[in-house]
Amino acid sequence: MALQIRSEIKELSTVERQLAIVVPGDQVAKELDRAYRELSQKVRIKGFRPGKIPRYVLEQYYKADTEQQVLERVVNASFREAIKAHNVAPIANPQIQAPSGLIAGMDFAYQAKVEVKPVIDLKAWKGLKLKKTTYTVGDGDADRELVRLREGQAKIAPVEGRDVVQQGDLVETNWSGAVDGENVKGLSGVAYVIEVGGANFPYKEADQALVGKKLGEDFSVDVKLPDDFRVEAHRGKTATFKMRPVGIKSKTLPALDDEFAKDISEKAETFAQLKELIIEDLKKVAEVKTKNEVRDAAITALIEGNAFEVPPALVDRQAEQIAVDRLQRLPQQQAEMVWNAQGQRLKEDARPMATRQVRVSLILEALVAAEQLVATEADIEEYMEKMAAEMNTPLKTVKSVFAKDDRLKELQFQLASQKALDKVIAEAAYDESTKALSA
Repeated sequence: MALQIRSEIKELSTVERQLAIVVPGDQVAKELDRAYRELSQKVRIKGFRPGKIPRYVLEQYYKADTEQQVLERVVNASFREAIKAHNVAPIANPQIQAPSGLIAGMDFAYQAKVEVKPVIDLKAWKGLKLKKTTYTVGDGDADRELVRLREGQAKIAPVEGRDVVQQGDLVETNWSGAVDGENVKGLSGVAYVIEVGGANFPYKEADQALVGKKLGEDFSVDVKLPDDFRVEAHRGKTATFKMRPVGIKSKTLPALDDEFAKDISEKAETFAQLKELIIEDLKKVAEVKTKNEVRDAAITALIEGNAFEVPPALVDRQAEQIAVDRLQRLPQQQAEMVWNAQGQRLKEDARPMATRQVRVSLILEALVAAEQLVATEADIEEYMEKMAAEMNTPLKTVKSVFAKDDRLKELQFQLASQKALDKVIAEAAYDESTKALSA
């Protein structure tokens, strides 16, 4: 359906355009006539042959529905003609202000407000000054990882023949904390396991007060709450903990030997080999951490060096996507309940991240165009092969997924954008330093 229209465009902002659109009266009459002719062929009215029903009869029965359908078709078709004429690419549905009806032979005039992507004049991307921390790995890092792995292999068993708490025990404790005589919500536990002298309980005065206490013995201990305590009014105050140990267990750690190494890794035959494997893995972690920090620093510098107005529709869409993604770990029914109750708040919470993501996406899109960067077939094949390997899925399955809808186009943009960011990082100037991974 093509219409002859008149239209004008007005720039409301860098991301908003307003179109004034007029559909001439003869075009309106033509569309109404066509609609009633088509209707005459479809409907059955007693006393009239199909295709021979007078228009005034059809109007008695179908005027409201027919002319509403024509109105929608006229608006949709004329809007398409207008954005084509003015070379406008809307990024969201338009806001239409239009009369509620059509009159044959009379011009139909309305306005449409649309959001568009801003034209970005890249001011800063070459030679960005970035900080780069190269993370290093030593024996100390490997030893800390071994401690963690050893803790994961610990054997827990009830203590028999003793009812007095000792240093190093795992103590099931009933406890509650009060400030100025009033219990503090969340400052309590039932059968809460405290490793005496360990790191899992942050209130050391209470932790050490357990030593020497008998099972079932009630006692109180004063504890100073930290300056970052979650309830601001209680920060730095003294809380009184009421405590009762109700069970004692012991923890036995495995020896750090060749058998331990075999239990931890199929690739290790000796403890020395295990430590080497751990160091190799930690070096990969350090490398990824270094790259991620540089990447984040480059993104921040791009955003700070290239100011522009962000289309609200893109931010809204991205914020909703972030919020929905955060619910993916929940069962579907539970996710739907949370969304219905808190969806708007979740979107608002996601808005700062969404704004950042949209900004950098538009900047990289502009850089891709400016530098004529493209994702080659080899880039796409490499990406899909890597994904197939990581997911342990046949390559043809991965390819079939990207063949649907516009997924392949999205992947091409993603890979081209990554090339743009890599170019920014490669051409940056760095203030470099080193730091231990565990520091």
